[in-house]
Amino acid sequence: MIISVTEMIIRIPQRTTNDCAICTVAMVMGAPYTYERVTADSARYPKISPDGKFPAWWETYFRDEGFDGMYCRFEGLYALRQFSGEVVGILNMQVPRLQRGHMVAVDEFGVIDPADNAPDHIALDDYIRIRSQEGFEFDEEWLAVRNLTHSQQS
Repeated sequence: MIISVTEMIIRIPQRTTNDCAICTVAMVMGAPYTYERVTADSARYPKISPDGKFPAWWETYFRDEGFDGMYCRFEGLYALRQFSGEVVGILNMQVPRLQRGHMVAVDEFGVIDPADNAPDHIALDDYIRIRSQEGFEFDEEWLAVRNLTHSQQS
């Protein structure tokens, strides 16, 4: 489902300290992809590759479900406004003090963070500023996501 100009991504709050990927993937995909469905579907995808790396299982999941994903330079996040919700994104970051990563959804209206006590939406510039001050380190690229099935029907 493509988010239209009048719809924003609906925030799905984290239920555990390690489920930001499930929440973010479900938010980016939209209905009918609920937290429960993405959790169940994610079991089909390996979380650790034979070489001991942690593949981004959601990339394959998106393809399997008719979504297209493409990595873009960090600055490209600001272009999401131009796509009227047809393209949304996933932004990954590292949280060195916690020794873990975190991911959020981004739409034309801003960032949707599944973390506890996060607002439903926060302006992209504000989010980057706040999280940078907190020591978060953003990846140099983000994943742009588009629903190919819906785009072909339009």
